[in-house]
Amino acid sequence: MKRRIFPILLGLSLSLTWACGDYDINGDLDGMWHLRTVEDLTADTIASVKEQCIYYSVQQNLITVNRLYGKDSPVIYEKHIGRFIHTQDSLILHDFRIFQNEGIVATATSLAPFYLDGTTSRYAVKELNADQMILSSDKRELTFKKF
Repeated sequence: MKRRIFPILLGLSLSLTWACGDYDINGDLDGMWHLRTVEDLTADTIASVKEQCIYYSVQQNLITVNRLYGKDSPVIYEKHIGRFIHTQDSLILHDFRIFQNEGIVATATSLAPFYLDGTTSRYAVKELNADQMILSSDKRELTFKKF
C-alpha cells in the first residue's frame, strides 16, 4: 500500500506546483521597476528622479508605466499600458494606450513624463539582473531598481 501512495502523492504535489506557479516568461525583466536616475546623453547630465515616483511594471507581454503624484494631497496616478519586444540586448516599447481609457492612443507628449523617447522607444539593455536595470537610447540612459 505504501508503494502506491508515494507515487500518487508525488504526482499530485508536482501537478499542484505547476498549476499554481507563476510562469516567468521574461526572466529578470518581470516585476516592478522604480526609475532612479536619468542621464541626458546629449547634455551629459545625470538627474535623480526617484522622488518623482515613476514605476515600470512588466508582466506577461504588457508593460505599464505609472507616475504617482501628491505626497500631502490625495494620491493621483497617471498610468499608460503598452506592449514590448525584449531580446537579450534590446527592449522596444510600443503601442501605448492611456490606461484610464484604453481606446485613446498615447502620444509622445503623454509619455514624456515617463522619460520615454516617443510612442515607440528603443533601448539597449546595458544591464539587467534581479536588482537593477539600465536602459540606454540615443538620448538618455535610464537606471532602475527592482521594487
